[in-house]
Amino acid sequence: MDVLADQIIQDLSAPSEPHVCLLFATSAWADDLPVVARKLADRLPPTCVVYGAVASGIVATPTKTQEGNDDNMDVDGDGDGDKTSDANAQEIEHGDGDALSVSVLRLAPGGGVKVMWRRNPHSPESINAFPDMPHTGRGSCIPPTFERTILAADGPPRPGRSSCAAIIMGDDARASASLAEQIHAQIPSATISGGLCGNEGDASVVIARGGKGPHADPLPGGCEQGAAAIVLTGLGVAAPCISRGAKQIGDIYSVARIERQEHSVCPGHKSVSLAIHAVHNAETGGESPAMSALAALENRLGGLPNALWLGLRRKASGSGSSSEQRFELLNIEGHDREGGLYVQPQDGPSAFAENGDNEETEFECAFYTVNASASVEELHAAASHAGEQVRESQRAAYEAERSASSTSTSKEEVVGTFAAGALAFLCCGRGARFHNHACSVDARALQRGFGVGARTSATSLPVCGLMANGELGGRPWNEYGGGDVTKAATLMAFTAVFVTLGL
Repeated sequence: MDVLADQIIQDLSAPSEPHVCLLFATSAWADDLPVVARKLADRLPPTCVVYGAVASGIVATPTKTQEGNDDNMDVDGDGDGDKTSDANAQEIEHGDGDALSVSVLRLAPGGGVKVMWRRNPHSPESINAFPDMPHTGRGSCIPPTFERTILAADGPPRPGRSSCAAIIMGDDARASASLAEQIHAQIPSATISGGLCGNEGDASVVIARGGKGPHADPLPGGCEQGAAAIVLTGLGVAAPCISRGAKQIGDIYSVARIERQEHSVCPGHKSVSLAIHAVHNAETGGESPAMSALAALENRLGGLPNALWLGLRRKASGSGSSSEQRFELLNIEGHDREGGLYVQPQDGPSAFAENGDNEETEFECAFYTVNASASVEELHAAASHAGEQVRESQRAAYEAERSASSTSTSKEEVVGTFAAGALAFLCCGRGARFHNHACSVDARALQRGFGVGARTSATSLPVCGLMANGELGGRPWNEYGGGDVTKAATLMAFTAVFVTLGL
């Protein structure tokens, strides 16, 4: 492993000391990843956090052109005759082979790194520690919760770099969701992303601090039945690009009668659902049971798709953001004797199950399914918006720095060269099976969308991440709240979660 670690450090050729080293590996690396993490940490500075996970598949961007591989080649990105070695991001799915991805990033002055850990309080105390990690008894090397600042800002953030991103990975859904809630409570504007990974019994998440020797202060090593997070501050941009690929099918109906209902789950906990009793019938001018709309859709399609949601939104009133005019997708749970539909939110609390609405609030509904082409379009639109955010942040930073000091560098020389990359957490059920046997569609849709309006090649955006068993993030771009980082992150399914970082 020493030879491998030396080779990785040599291949990275980082121009300056990194603050974060990200590892993503396929399941064949489950036993070796903690060792690789520790070896890399020994070769990195104490202010660097090594953080990674094992999953059924990973997302990576090759840095070297492989002979005979047409996916990665020298390209003339801006037509000036100079070719650069850009690379298409690749989704290496289960069965595609074994792979290990290593990426490093360095924050701008004023940035910070914090490490957090949470174990599922309902699970046995079972932590696989590194050999040099002191134990606290009963096989556990760390307490149920853990938080430590590794790199603290040594000054105010540079102009245009006030964004924050949190990355959460774990093999326990409760611990992952709990960490997301904790981070959102501490930093409401943080862009949170992550995924569930590993198999039962695997040390699926590793985290270590750089440096070696008695004062290295190592962090927890491999761990199971919990989740770990790193929080990065002082970023230029942390823009979410999330897609489920929801596509509207059928008509939009005006809701005639809707009811909010509460159900006791256990002492101290309750769930909220909505009962849509009736919709307005455009032909008769009266009301019809909500089930009649579903029956009409079934007759039109000759059957109902396996993936089916009911979208709900407030009627447009001339005010409010476009995000608020999008539909929120709700699970269809059943119906009553009168033909009303019971629906529940699928990802966290519903925006429409709150007490803020009254009898005067008007709603619209429509049915949705999932569609591969719609997902590509959704990712492309979100990434295009994220790319513009990164370039605008770069322009603002340049203007601020130019006004603070004299510089001969022109604005045109630096626009489009702002350092950027993307994190990926894709559902392991997507990939080639979802995209009609086409490979790496999600990651490359992100790259193409990000490159719209840029002076550099679309594939100059490096992407790294994993194929998850559950994805953590905000709302998909085309759905209610899409792109709004102030809304709490939730665990989702069958989504593609990307976060574009501008450094």
